[in-house]
Amino acid sequence: MIYQLKVQLKHTRPPIWRRLLVPGEMTFAELHRVLQAAFGWMDQHLHTFYITKVGGTARLRIEIGNEAAGWDGADYDEREETIGQWFVEEGDRAQYVYDFGDMWEHDIVLEKIVDPVPDALYPCCIKAVRVGLKEDSWGEVQAIEEEMSTAELTANVNVALAPFQRKVVKEEGEAKKTKRAASKGRVEEVEQDVWKTLFDQALAYRDLAPWTWMDDDQIFAVVTPDGESLYCTVIGALGQEYGLVIYMGEEGYACLQDILSGTLHPKDAVFKERALLVSLAPRNHLERDDKALLRKHHIPVSGKQLLPMFRSFVPGYYPWFLSEEEAAWAAMALEQAVVVAERLRDGELFLASSARGNRLFARIAERREDGLHWRDGWVPPPKAKKKETSALDIGTDELAKAKTLERAPLFVEFSVAYVNRPIQERRWERPYFPLLVLAADAASGVILHHQVFRGQTDAKTLQQSFLAFARALGCVPSHVRVTKEHGPLLAPLLRELGVNMSTGPTPRSDEVRELFEQFAI
Repeated sequence: MIYQLKVQLKHTRPPIWRRLLVPGEMTFAELHRVLQAAFGWMDQHLHTFYITKVGGTARLRIEIGNEAAGWDGADYDEREETIGQWFVEEGDRAQYVYDFGDMWEHDIVLEKIVDPVPDALYPCCIKAVRVGLKEDSWGEVQAIEEEMSTAELTANVNVALAPFQRKVVKEEGEAKKTKRAASKGRVEEVEQDVWKTLFDQALAYRDLAPWTWMDDDQIFAVVTPDGESLYCTVIGALGQEYGLVIYMGEEGYACLQDILSGTLHPKDAVFKERALLVSLAPRNHLERDDKALLRKHHIPVSGKQLLPMFRSFVPGYYPWFLSEEEAAWAAMALEQAVVVAERLRDGELFLASSARGNRLFARIAERREDGLHWRDGWVPPPKAKKKETSALDIGTDELAKAKTLERAPLFVEFSVAYVNRPIQERRWERPYFPLLVLAADAASGVILHHQVFRGQTDAKTLQQSFLAFARALGCVPSHVRVTKEHGPLLAPLLRELGVNMSTGPTPRSDEVRELFEQFAI
C-alpha cells in the first residue's frame, strides 16, 4: 500500500511543506533519507522521530530513533520500524526532528492510504510548496520568498528522490487487510496489553491496601520469565506514602540494603537507586502526563481516591516515566504482590524481616505453551559485591605533567557528588543529575575549585577531576580528605603524587553543595 503523507516544517511563515507518497513497508530510517532529500537538508546533524497519534488515538510520544548513530535512548529502532506499522488510520501523526541544535521540527500527517499505481515509482512528491531552509540557519527565519513555482519545485524534489524510487506491487485482498490489522494490533499490544494490565494490577493493589498489615522490611522477590529478579517492598505502614517499590537486580537490592541499614541517607538514595516506584497518590501530586495516561485508560481523575503514578529510577538520572519493558515488570510485580499480601493476611505465609533469614520468599514465573505459570520458591539474596581495588586510570603523559607541579602545604577537602538540580538538555530527553566537584580549604572553608559536569562517580571521573583541580590551583596539596566511599577510587593517583590521604566527613563541601541545590538556577 501507498501512504500519502503531508510533511510541514513547523514555525515557518508562510509554511514550507511537501506532500509525499511512500510505500508502507518503508522503514523510518529510509523515511529520514527521503525527508532529507525532499526538504534539501544535508544530513549533517542528528535526528529522531516521535509518534504522537496512532489508530486515531493520541499517544504519549513514542520515540523511534537512530540507534545506528549511538542514539540508544529511543523506544524503537528506526531501521526496524515501518511506516505501515505506525500509520494506521487517516489523521495519524508523527514528528520528525532534525538538528538538535536548531531543532527543525517537521509535522507528519497521514492523509490517506491508496493502492499503488502500476509501473509508478515510489517514493514520490506530488506537491512541494516553498524552497527549504539552509542548514544551520536558526535565528535567520523571517519571511520565506518564493524562489520557483510549485510545479518546478515539485519536479526538483522528485529528481532528488530518484535514488530511492522503485516500483511497488499491489497487495491483494486478505494480504492487505491482514497487514493493516497486524499493524494496528502492534500498537494495541503495546498500549492495551502492557499499560491496561499495569493499571488493572495497580488498582487491585490499591484496593487491597496491603500496607495495613505489611511493613517495608518484609522483602519478597519476583522472578520474571526472562530471569530478571525484582525485589519488592510494600510502603505505606507509616501513613505517609503508599505503594510498592521494586528494586531491580543486584544493583537495586544493594541500594535497598544500604537504605535499610542507614548507610545511605534517604536524600541521597535518588542518585543511586535502580528501582521502579508504584506510588498511590492524591490527584494534586500527579503531573500532567500522569493524568493524561489515566484518562486515556478511562480511569477517573476526579474524586478523593488515591491514583497510581509510576516512576523509573536509574542511578544518576531524574525519576522518569516507565518504558514499555519497565511497565511490564511493574505489572508482574504488582500482580504477585497481591498474591503474597493476601497469603500473609490469611496466615498462609510468613516473611522474615530483612534483618533475619538467609533466603527470600519468591514468586517465580515459568513460560509454558499455554502462558505464564507462577510457583513459590525461596531464593538467596544477592551477595554484596566485593569492592575491587581501583587502579590508576590516568594517562602516562597526564601523570607526568601532574608530577611537575609544586607541592603546597594545604589540607584540602575534595568531593565529587551528585546535586539535586536535574538538567534536561533537550526537552525529549530524560533529565540527569549533574556532578559537582568541590575542593575546599579544610581550615578556612574557602572554595579553591569547583566544576559541574555530567558523569559517573567512578575512579576515572574522580582522578580526572582531581588533576583538573591541581592544574587550576597550580600546585598539588600535601593532604587531602575524601569520603570513605571515594577513598579507594582516588588513592592510586594520590599515591603516585605523594599526597597524604585521609577519609571522613567533608562538612565544608557538604555545606556548599546544599547552598548550590537551594540557589542554583
